[in-house]
Amino acid sequence: GMLFANNTNAQVKIGYIRIDEIVGVMPELAPEKVNMDTVGQQFVKDSILPTLNYKQTELQKKFQEYGDSTKSKAVRDLIAADIKEMQDELSGADSYIQQVLQAKQQEYLRPYYAKAKKAIEAVAKKKGYTHVMATDTFLVAPEADDISYAVLAELNIKLPEQEKPKPAPVKPAGK
Repeated sequence: GMLFANNTNAQVKIGYIRIDEIVGVMPELAPEKVNMDTVGQQFVKDSILPTLNYKQTELQKKFQEYGDSTKSKAVRDLIAADIKEMQDELSGADSYIQQVLQAKQQEYLRPYYAKAKKAIEAVAKKKGYTHVMATDTFLVAPEADDISYAVLAELNIKLPEQEKPKPAPVKPAGK
């Protein structure tokens, strides 16, 4: 049993990667091609803002009704409850819009992460890695097990010269 357990452990090879950075340097997502701050803005404008504007208008109407002194206290209390409910709904609108924008950005980026994942799987298979994890998983890891540059090569992504690791200088023999 011990021999089998040791043999199983010897076959595990773990690499790590910076997948967010890899997706971030994909040429298709270059800042001049895609402004991530605007991804989802059209959806919010077309789908969410009309509803919010309608609710805002309805809230203004409720305020006017509440201000009508000819209505009974019971009716005004019902209107006040409606106003409170509508204000609560509208107060969460900014948070809701941010959640929608984040979801739309994730949806937009999904195919790019899938593309990166395919490249990671290909590099892992070529290099014999059984597990590949995100860099934030490790506090300490050997630099040689960072397969980020190999994945960039698999994706045919060239980094600007300043971002590439500098090769060690070669010293002439005998000096």
